[in-house]
Amino acid sequence: MPEKTSLEHWKKEYNFIKGYATMYKMRNTLIALTLALKYHDGQYRDGGEPYIIHPLMVCKSLILLNIEKCLEEWYPDMNIYQIRHSCDVMYAGAILHDVIEDCKLPNKGRELVEIYNLDEEVWKIVWLLTKPPKVKKWPWSQIYDPEKYFGNIQMDWKATLIKIADRANNCSTMQVFDEQRKRKYILETVQYIYPLCSEGKVRYPEFSDAISILKNLIVAVCETLASILGMQEAISDETEEYKKTVHFIEGMSRNEMPNTYKALAIAQKFHQGQTRTSGDPFVIHPIRVCSYLMTLGIYDDYTCAAALLHEIPQMCHISESGEEFCKDYDIEKEVIDVVKLVANKNKPLEEYYMGIEENPRALLEKLSNRVHTCTFLAKASKQEMINYIAETKEYMVPMCKYGMLHYPEYADKIEIMQSHILAICNILDVATKQTGLTSQGS
Repeated sequence: MPEKTSLEHWKKEYNFIKGYATMYKMRNTLIALTLALKYHDGQYRDGGEPYIIHPLMVCKSLILLNIEKCLEEWYPDMNIYQIRHSCDVMYAGAILHDVIEDCKLPNKGRELVEIYNLDEEVWKIVWLLTKPPKVKKWPWSQIYDPEKYFGNIQMDWKATLIKIADRANNCSTMQVFDEQRKRKYILETVQYIYPLCSEGKVRYPEFSDAISILKNLIVAVCETLASILGMQEAISDETEEYKKTVHFIEGMSRNEMPNTYKALAIAQKFHQGQTRTSGDPFVIHPIRVCSYLMTLGIYDDYTCAAALLHEIPQMCHISESGEEFCKDYDIEKEVIDVVKLVANKNKPLEEYYMGIEENPRALLEKLSNRVHTCTFLAKASKQEMINYIAETKEYMVPMCKYGMLHYPEYADKIEIMQSHILAICNILDVATKQTGLTSQGS
């Protein structure tokens, strides 16, 4: 019997989406919510939660990514009603994406339109996302061909976003898989989902940031597990990729973010020759932390500059005051204040995190930093993993709640980062308790 907390979890997300859809008169989404409850009734996920939580979380992740704003910025000729209708169709498709495949709907699920009056496009998206069986049987005329399946999905931006969000949510709950299934799922993700993300960013540049955020979670979880399982073939060489990110940050910061532009050069200078536990250049880490913040839409010059500099005091023997940065590199004091808060780990943890909470820039930087620590796990001992989990649960999660309450302008972004942090934490929590799944350093 599922725990009461699990039931409360899905109800919370259900009512969040219902409130959102009601506010913006999203007819398809409201119908889809009722249908998802009907069709997924009695179904449970591998971890024991009611199955309905999965499509609800896929939908919510898309809402938090603010797709409406992407459409508004890229297509000024679209009016607000067209924008909301497009998102209404996508959210409904996200909520119903598994019903044809998992709920034995006859006639290819046409009742979604013919009986329940959903828009035709909702059905088309759900059908695109439905995998044919591995053997021919009615109503399918073909068997599952992954190349064709993913090729069809990438032709539709709504289906593309839903599929990537679907994989992100499934990855975040992969801790309940057995080892063989984990390995298979990671390899499938590398083979098909990574290319879908890349193709999606090319075809639909207006959603490039949204896709990058979702992929970030997928990669973080897959590389964390791959490190623990010794699956080196599933961990990509980021050396060339990070150089592209360097140029991206240069372009973003050149005119409007002077501290970030200078901090990028400083980070590359001070981290030159240093490597991460995975063996690639250490500077990849602060660059990822910074670019992730930018992808989330956080363009504050001080925050992004601090993200690039946050490891320098510890790794490069720079004084705690950081005065040399202000003097020698013309970095503003606001940046150094954030770096000092994040880098000063000599304090007791409670005092350390309280200081970070009081500075929204430090809070955002610390969360992004936590999202990008998965490579440390490649050689972490079991005790280091246990400490990592304990710190996340005791301090990081409360800090997220504090941030969403006290800095509401960043609430959606903090919730996204929290979901990524918890996904990695949950994977580690199970891995440390399972024989044969501890790291090489255990």
